[in-house]
Amino acid sequence: MKRICILLSMLPVGLMAQDYTEVQTGMKNFYYASAHAADMDHDGKQDVVINGAIDSDGDGNVDTSFNEVYKSNGTSLVSYADLGVDATHLGDIKFMDFDNDGLLDIISTGLSYNDIVNYKHYRFRNTGTGFTKQAELAGKIYGSLESFDFNNDGKLDYAINGTQYIDGVGFVNNIDFYRNTGTAFEISDGWQPGTQNGSFKMVDLNNDNLLDLVILGSAQDDIPVCKVYLNQAGTLTLSQDLTALTSGKMDVADFNADGYQDVVISGQDSNYTGYLAVLMNDGTGNLTEQRINIPEIADSSVSTGDVNNDGYYDFIVSGNDEDMNAVVKTFLYNPSTQNFTENIPTGLHTLGGPGFVNLLDFDNDHRLDVLLAGFDWADPGMPSLTKIFKNTSTEVNLKPVPPAVLNLTKTGNRFKFSWSGASDDKTPVNALQYEIKVGSAPGMANIGKYTVTTPSWFLDLDPSIQNVYWSVRSIDASKVFSDASAQNTLGTRDVKVSSGISIYPNPASEKVFIKGEKVLEAEIYAMDGKKLNIVLNSDQSINVTHLPKGIYLLKLKTKNEITTQKLMIK
Repeated sequence: MKRICILLSMLPVGLMAQDYTEVQTGMKNFYYASAHAADMDHDGKQDVVINGAIDSDGDGNVDTSFNEVYKSNGTSLVSYADLGVDATHLGDIKFMDFDNDGLLDIISTGLSYNDIVNYKHYRFRNTGTGFTKQAELAGKIYGSLESFDFNNDGKLDYAINGTQYIDGVGFVNNIDFYRNTGTAFEISDGWQPGTQNGSFKMVDLNNDNLLDLVILGSAQDDIPVCKVYLNQAGTLTLSQDLTALTSGKMDVADFNADGYQDVVISGQDSNYTGYLAVLMNDGTGNLTEQRINIPEIADSSVSTGDVNNDGYYDFIVSGNDEDMNAVVKTFLYNPSTQNFTENIPTGLHTLGGPGFVNLLDFDNDHRLDVLLAGFDWADPGMPSLTKIFKNTSTEVNLKPVPPAVLNLTKTGNRFKFSWSGASDDKTPVNALQYEIKVGSAPGMANIGKYTVTTPSWFLDLDPSIQNVYWSVRSIDASKVFSDASAQNTLGTRDVKVSSGISIYPNPASEKVFIKGEKVLEAEIYAMDGKKLNIVLNSDQSINVTHLPKGIYLLKLKTKNEITTQKLMIK
């Protein structure tokens, strides 16, 4: 197995510093916690849900499982709703819209102090004013969960990884899969071999619009693993065994902006030594370990995002060093050297594991803040604290430009979406992610809405669906969303065919003529995605004398085709 050690770049301290200041909130101090951030109410600010336990009476002993949703008001995080007695810790929690009504619901798993024998798993439906329990099922602890659309039908599925006690069998580590049918969930117990004290991600590693699996942690019989499974026509097939890790966390990002998702892993190897590495993707889904050579960090958590607002993904790690002192570090990607720069940010309260660290933009200023929970080992009482820190950088980061050109073809029941023309002031186009929204009527998202990592996707929909309305938003490395693109639709007759449409002259300075099938509509877009005013003349020409010199995208619609041509104005 090939390993490469990354040498940390040596840059002037002033270029590496990230400064934060603590924001006062009413958040509880959570123990054995996990958290997820998402924009729950579509106001551009990320909200938070936390799974954990608390000391409810202040006697220094953790005694209550408590899960709470905190809403961003732009300056802080305020309590919005707690999940009552149906709470867990030592597990995981996520926002997800499992009923496609536009409201983010919640799924959770873990151990409850109300029933320490039976591990629990809950689904909570968002009513618009709070959350109601929809389902209570057997759950897992020491694990994680992820939501994703595995079968590309527009409905979000999810999976839970961890350990579970089964009567007559004992403790079992596996991944259970919950397929969303639109009205219920079909459960596949033991869908894949799982781990405890580990992590997994469903991610499209080879850009085929199918989700692959990366997993680490302690498998059955406490055997450490780190494995990659590639999706082959809906079947996850083992493709790689990497350095085995007994515990740890991971996150995903396209660090080198080559258009393929990489993976950062932080954990402990089979000798219980701290291990930090980036798994670089060669474009086929093959990951090469590039270990980051630093003193060990154990009981760690990791989160990716653009920490220093240079447009490239970085990551942050929190955990414990070999002396059980708390450690929080950022690792900044340097595109010129393709290495990472280690940095200890200022202003953060150093908290160690077990806990969590999340990069999020809770105040919508286009700079990533830090949500941190863990043990304050420097305090003799060793409390576990939960804190949020605002990024005080003055660096300007504009929101990205949405895709200018959207294309959709339909073959049978398969709708194939693709788009182009997105851009950002800092994040390279290849590193942009996208939120695709698909509905049965203009403005709706009742067919599907979620984030993808490629400028294309497909959905296999019910045969009764013949026409959809869809739009796309670009997402930069600071997790800033663009405005929505212009909405696109496709009727049953609008099948893309080759009609030999061409434009001339190209380059042009006065008029552009269209040759081929009669064009019914014409639109022109600047490369920043802005739609410009043009008139399609009766002789199939377009006057372009009012357009500045540059490159444009000309979108042409005929009876049977929507096509895009690149046009240069000289």
